[in-house]
Amino acid sequence: MNTQQLDIFGQIDIANPLKGKRICLTGEFRMPQKELYAKLKAIGVDTIDRVSETRIYKEGDAIPPVKESTSFFIVGSNPNEDSLKRYALNEHDGYHAKMISEDKLYDYLRGHFTEKDIVPEIVEKHLQIDISYYNWTAPSINGKAFVSRVSSPLKYDKEGKDNPISQKEIYVPDIEGVNMGAFYQIIGNLGGYANKEYFDDTNMILLSNKTLKKLEQGIKDDVIIDIEKRYNKSNTKIFNIQFTSESDFINWVEKRMTIFPDKSTIRLLNLYKSNLSS
Repeated sequence: MNTQQLDIFGQIDIANPLKGKRICLTGEFRMPQKELYAKLKAIGVDTIDRVSETRIYKEGDAIPPVKESTSFFIVGSNPNEDSLKRYALNEHDGYHAKMISEDKLYDYLRGHFTEKDIVPEIVEKHLQIDISYYNWTAPSINGKAFVSRVSSPLKYDKEGKDNPISQKEIYVPDIEGVNMGAFYQIIGNLGGYANKEYFDDTNMILLSNKTLKKLEQGIKDDVIIDIEKRYNKSNTKIFNIQFTSESDFINWVEKRMTIFPDKSTIRLLNLYKSNLSS
């Protein structure tokens, strides 16, 4: 136990941050493994995952850290690169194990820690969106490209021929100053499903130009905050979402209409433009 002086009238006892937790070790450690494991168990560590230094993880092998239950990710020297990628992927999905160094681990073992080192008892999903989510590339782990994970932003065919929104569930938040009825119908005419709410099966999120500009400046508006809340409350454990923007989508529609003109869509597109200029 670590006793931390609060004031001259009282004290508080803080349990070791590792007690009762699941931890993951990657890389090389100065302390021999048998001795390290004994010390970790002595302070009450619940589960120890060790990324092997010698094993060659094959395509499809599960590699720690475990997403939902790892509380501490401890990085020694020469860490396994695929394990670091797995940690980053878990972070992308909203699972934030506390990453600490080998030296910090030894501090914990010696009883040197404060309340700031304590992590919640239960690992909960907590998505925190920034501009990196809009510009995200799915990783390759164990030599396996995550084809089931979509990169962002959505890539449109420059010629306007291919249709990347067909059959996709697209969350389209209200855009200020835009005729949303016309906007939703444009998406529908092109085979997409425009939704006014974020659902577990959402494939894409279309951000307004204003929301995207704020996100680039490090500002979360109500739309981004709402997306975080909806995902965090959902049952899905994977944030497998492509982003696109209002302007990129409209530019693609304009190009497509020059190749595959559709009177209804062109009329709706003009209605969208006229609404912006009014």
